[in-house]
Amino acid sequence: MSEGRGLSERVPRFVPMRGFGDGGARRAFRPSRGLPAAVAALALLGIGGLTAVHVVSALLGLPVKLVPYDQWARWASTTAWDDGRVLAVASALALIGLVLILIAAVPGRGRMVALRTGDPDLMVGLPRRALARALRARANEVDGVREAGARMYGWHADVSVRTDLRDTAALGERVRGAVEDELARLAPAHHVSLHLRVHGPS
Repeated sequence: MSEGRGLSERVPRFVPMRGFGDGGARRAFRPSRGLPAAVAALALLGIGGLTAVHVVSALLGLPVKLVPYDQWARWASTTAWDDGRVLAVASALALIGLVLILIAAVPGRGRMVALRTGDPDLMVGLPRRALARALRARANEVDGVREAGARMYGWHADVSVRTDLRDTAALGERVRGAVEDELARLAPAHHVSLHLRVHGPS
């Protein structure tokens, strides 16, 4: 109970207003794709470097054969397009390209949750663990709750409570209302769905 009040005092109360808007907040807090971009850049750099070495060395009359282009060229000239090996290589390249497009297009899950504020030029980020702690603390404040836990999975909040009461349905409604009020108070820019589990006395 005291933990919930302390956390509520530390988390500022924001009023949902226009701010950056839902789309702007999600774009601003979208995690960077640093690792996939670095891998793709290094692969392109390696291919470009090998090509430059072969071209320059051939122009200088001292061809360097780091890659067996001749063998590849003979294989390509003597192999039909419907050959199983050609189709396998083409499928692998198409799959790699599709994966890279999906990585670039689909946003990853960031560590921060964007919160709406009352200032159109201000946006606040709250760590996902802090949001889970706030929901857990709010659930613990409900009369009848012996212990509560909360975790964030993407944009989904999983809250579980334990109680010594027999009427778990009524308690579940009160806990759900309290947690939804806390979400409304914090005002995440992205909708957070709630899954609640109530464990009664065994």
